[in-house]
Amino acid sequence: MSEYIVQRAGVWHFQRRVPSQFAAYDKRGIVRLSTKVRVADDRTGKRAARIAERMNADLEAFWRGHARGDGEQAALNFADARKRAHGLDLDYLPVDAVASVSTDALLDRLHLLMKHRDRRFDEPTVGAVLGAVPPPVIRLSDLFGEYKAAVRAEIADFSPDQLRKWTTAKQRAVEILIEQIKDKPISEITREDALRFTDWWADRVVNDGVKIGTANKNISHIGGMLRRVIKRHRLPIDLVFAGARLEGNDDGSRPPFANQFIRDRLLAPAALAGLNDEARAVLLVMVETGARPSEIINLQADFIDLDGQIPHVRIRPDGRRLKTQQSSRDVPLVGVALEAMKGFPAGFPRYRDNGGSLSAAVNKYLEENDLRPTPAHSLYSLRHSFKDRLREAEVPEEMIDELMGHVNRKPKYGDGYGLKLKQKWLQAIAFSC
Repeated sequence: MSEYIVQRAGVWHFQRRVPSQFAAYDKRGIVRLSTKVRVADDRTGKRAARIAERMNADLEAFWRGHARGDGEQAALNFADARKRAHGLDLDYLPVDAVASVSTDALLDRLHLLMKHRDRRFDEPTVGAVLGAVPPPVIRLSDLFGEYKAAVRAEIADFSPDQLRKWTTAKQRAVEILIEQIKDKPISEITREDALRFTDWWADRVVNDGVKIGTANKNISHIGGMLRRVIKRHRLPIDLVFAGARLEGNDDGSRPPFANQFIRDRLLAPAALAGLNDEARAVLLVMVETGARPSEIINLQADFIDLDGQIPHVRIRPDGRRLKTQQSSRDVPLVGVALEAMKGFPAGFPRYRDNGGSLSAAVNKYLEENDLRPTPAHSLYSLRHSFKDRLREAEVPEEMIDELMGHVNRKPKYGDGYGLKLKQKWLQAIAFSC
């Protein structure tokens, strides 16, 4: 959203030109809205950018609504019909379902109308009782926009980069489905369509080397979006993508680096000299903490303690969503991680909220410098190596979960392990500086 925020009179403002395709509906030319965030309180514009993201979503929904015209009105009419039916203690049923109810149930609906003169002559109420208001027609090309509106509260804490990745994955899944079955109304998607889509992905797994996990993630995106949109609009549509995922073993896990390889190759003098300073430091911090790359690059000064009795980092949401609730944790700094972090006491601004750029830079360097035992090894493999080292040292499983930020299904008692005990175990597996 940084391209849509500007400073005006000491306050961050959202500003966007109306796209040409919506100019007929929005005559403003340029839309300007205050985020009400003072520049002095948000120097980098990070908080203002999150507000601007929500403003942009609302603005795009407004434009799409006008562009759809009758379709938007149909959605409003259908929502109104549901409310009217519920106000009469009835479930809204489409007309064919009303025609299929028992005679007594149908008579009950008619009696509700006949009791009050104002109801029997009120067309919207009659339509609500007898199911005469058709549901809105939502095409596949509308699916992502409708889904984003349905989950807007759930994604409110995404960082700009998290939102970008989330949006790209969902939109691409819809594009692929449209390529396969055309831009149908979602009410016309059949179980056969879903199974043919699964077969198409199966062919790609067999013939093009696509991983089963990749295919299933795409199929799940579609099924999840349809489920939420159907729920939001209370549409009488079957969940045709239920159970459509491919079967087979493909956990997508990355192989770990062996301890000897890390010690003799990755930590060899000058082995990482060609990497830029920030990328090299992130890699070294990852070696001794097992933290996810995204957790390391988004550390900021307030969450980095290098001067305390036990140097450590505090992994917190801080403008972005962590992978799990358990990901919020404190991790001591030892060995090469402590030395690397001393060079960046305020974090890693080059890669903040830009994990894709970090991974690309490091993985390219590892490949070009023969620092991968196999092509399947990557930066993330260091996290798996860290977990293996903890297990080899016979660290308690609960401690491993806490250090890794993993979900632990066991009941939790107390506040978990303290920094001192964590430091003890990390020093036991640390590589010498």
